[in-house]
Amino acid sequence: MADSPSLIGQTISHYRIVDKIGAGAMGEVYRATDSTLGRDLAFKVLPPDMARDPIRLARFQREARAVAALNHPHIVTIFSVEEADGVHFLTMELVEGQSLDRRIPKGGLSAEQIVEIATALADALAAVHEKGIVHRDLKPANVMVTNEGRVKVLDFGLAKDVREADPSDATLTSAGHTQAGVVMGTPAYMSPEQISGRAVDHRTDIFSLGVVLHEMATGRRPFQGDSSAELVSSILRDTPSLVTDVRVDLPCDLAQVIRRCLEKDPQHRVQTARDVANEFRDMARQPSPKVAAPTSRAVTAADSGSVRAEQGFWVAVLPFKCSGNADLTAMAEGLTEDIVTGLSRFSYLRVLTRRSTIGSTSEGVEVRSAGKELGARYVMEGSLRQSGSRLRIAVQLVDTNSGAHLWAETYDRSFESEAAFELQDEIVPRIVSTVADWYGVLPRSMSEALRSKSPDQLTPYEAVLRSIGYYERLSADEHATARACLERAIQQAPGHADCWAMLSMIYSEEYKFGFNARPNSLGRALQAARRATEAAPSNPIAHCALATALFFRKEFQAFRIAAERPIALNPMDGFAIAYMGMMMGFAGDWERGSALAERALKLNPRHPGWYWFSAYYNAYRKCDYRGALSVALKINMPGFHTTHHVIAAAYAQLGDREAAGKALGELLTVSPHFAKFAREEFGKWLQPELVEHVIDGLSKAGMEFPSQDGTPPVKPAAEIGT
Repeated sequence: MADSPSLIGQTISHYRIVDKIGAGAMGEVYRATDSTLGRDLAFKVLPPDMARDPIRLARFQREARAVAALNHPHIVTIFSVEEADGVHFLTMELVEGQSLDRRIPKGGLSAEQIVEIATALADALAAVHEKGIVHRDLKPANVMVTNEGRVKVLDFGLAKDVREADPSDATLTSAGHTQAGVVMGTPAYMSPEQISGRAVDHRTDIFSLGVVLHEMATGRRPFQGDSSAELVSSILRDTPSLVTDVRVDLPCDLAQVIRRCLEKDPQHRVQTARDVANEFRDMARQPSPKVAAPTSRAVTAADSGSVRAEQGFWVAVLPFKCSGNADLTAMAEGLTEDIVTGLSRFSYLRVLTRRSTIGSTSEGVEVRSAGKELGARYVMEGSLRQSGSRLRIAVQLVDTNSGAHLWAETYDRSFESEAAFELQDEIVPRIVSTVADWYGVLPRSMSEALRSKSPDQLTPYEAVLRSIGYYERLSADEHATARACLERAIQQAPGHADCWAMLSMIYSEEYKFGFNARPNSLGRALQAARRATEAAPSNPIAHCALATALFFRKEFQAFRIAAERPIALNPMDGFAIAYMGMMMGFAGDWERGSALAERALKLNPRHPGWYWFSAYYNAYRKCDYRGALSVALKINMPGFHTTHHVIAAAYAQLGDREAAGKALGELLTVSPHFAKFAREEFGKWLQPELVEHVIDGLSKAGMEFPSQDGTPPVKPAAEIGT
């Protein structure tokens, strides 16, 4: 590919080309400055001779589509796909750092570095594969490690969307550069099926990942050859040595994962990148030192468990028990796996993988003992029993420290094997949300356990859990503690996304309730949310915090976009769904907001009363006062002034003077000066027309409001109770 030195110093559209920084599979890459936004970025351009080739141009555009579909902290972010002055280009995040091929020393990386980088790579591939995309050219040169140590996967020029598979697109072998109609990828990192020209799926990336991991561990590639023919033969025929044969300081677990990634037959490999990521997370959780030589692998399950117990609140899901046919066994396995996956979506939970718990499932093993063996503070177990067409699923959650049963539920359903997935899709979100969201059993227990610990002694992880507890006790004191914990935490861990996200939420609470208010609360909330999304673009709490700040700043268009992200990222988080739904309704999208609120109510039956506010205000605004009242009576939050004002307004609009007056009295008992700040309070949440509608209801209930021009209160024309 010919260089294009003449581009340096030129301005294309509003991008000033500063310097050439490299070349990808389908184009040259420059550093450029976006004069509109005043930021540096990567500017990838297709040379004119390639842009004139329809096949190569289409491939370039396919790269853009593939990357644009992804949003992940370990995948390069694409900003735009453009054409100007006859130049086809895309703009991307500028990753400052060093490519992995330049970071791997002659003898390989340390075990800790391998585990850290491998986890990030596997997570990135999992995200890619979940979008139906195969990278097909994973290699160290396409992996950047930033100056801060973050891992980024680059260059999706060879990515192929397997959802649009075409038999004619099978790859062909070549020893040289990628050419139209010949090999797609870099031969040394290709899977046997790719190098043979057979159809490929996501498992080809897992093989390539295995090659990269082997090189990271040993400093050399597993397959060698003095010519392209010898290299191809080695990939198709040779079984590489275990990395522990080269380096005895590496753990056996690492060697086995790499070996399984490098299986010739795709069916015999690790089947998903998510499984690879989970394996490496397990390794990262092992006691310090994280690795040991094979001759000293004396770390027992009990030892690992004791270390986990010291590290914090681990959660184990034991394989569900059943006795029955193969369909029931498959159902039990599916429930276990789906619950583990669901719990893992909550970044503040430390969840043991199913593989880690299998050894603790023998008959007669008491749950509390199994938990202590695994080092899990909390253990969930379940069972399936079938009687004819009826299936009973029983689930319980146990605190292994106290032996207390924190939660138990039984689900009775009809069961047909062909509808097993539908049943799992109904039951699993309810289990996960009930135990895991902010009002779930686990965060409540974890936060309570930390209340006896001095706030200045909390780790960043503990500060997040402690601050979630604020939502169970809405008070100025709780708010002050949460804010102090989190502000200290971001000093300790400035890249901790959960800490920034929770701090943003706590700053928004200053505005909502006036707790410990400081200047510019919403500005600080927005800034903290931005820090959270930058640190972890796929963190649901970060996007929830961003949407919250935007809502209260009345930036409704941006809010609506932001509010959909936490719901998409974690569809089992009842809190986020209820909160985003309520704000969507208040922002004017009542249809979407009401649907989300209804969904949240079904997810977690232990939800707080405010989940009903969406349904109440939707009915009230439509003058369905009977419906509004029936909803209001379900709220059951006697210490919260909103509970009483919604009841009072509904009764008043229905003409029930006695009941309205009673509710108004209860409101004034909780908040004696409510009338003075009611309009301001309602205005934070509701549109002006609905604010006045509520004021009208409370006026009919007998409340006297100051006029909007500051004159003394105006007595209602027809006071109730006179």
